[in-house]
Amino acid sequence: MKRILERNGENLPIIHCGDFLYHGPRNPLPGDYDPEELAAIFRQYSLRIEAVRGNCDSEIDLMQIGLLDLPEARTLVINDIQLFISHGHKEFGLPFERGIVISGHTHIAHLSREGETIFLNPGSPSIPKDDTGGSYAIIDFVKGFIYLNSIEGRELKAMAL
Repeated sequence: MKRILERNGENLPIIHCGDFLYHGPRNPLPGDYDPEELAAIFRQYSLRIEAVRGNCDSEIDLMQIGLLDLPEARTLVINDIQLFISHGHKEFGLPFERGIVISGHTHIAHLSREGETIFLNPGSPSIPKDDTGGSYAIIDFVKGFIYLNSIEGRELKAMAL
């Protein structure tokens, strides 16, 4: 998370699709994964985070990062573009026919378009389940592009809004 903020500016709004402090007996963790440090970063930026609850988000973890009562899904509108955000582990009917659907459950980076709808899974910067080595997305509402990037900053895919 620190590398993403340092590379892209610490004033960006953050959209998070849940599983904030993702760990447990089923998931091997990288040696440099530090949930205490990550919780502190989330607390620091909590007022800028638009988020939903993931299937691995416990109440106590969300309390530690200052994000209680998160919905399972939500709709936002930014620069007249509709966003539907969910973790991705449950089915929801889409509230629009044109916009961006963002989810994260699989931890696998994905960016595609079906008709007037863009589907984005930014992957995971810390616990990826693909060969990206870690990934995240930037939505540039001014330039009208979505960028799917590796944690090292390499562009994996880009798409016009």
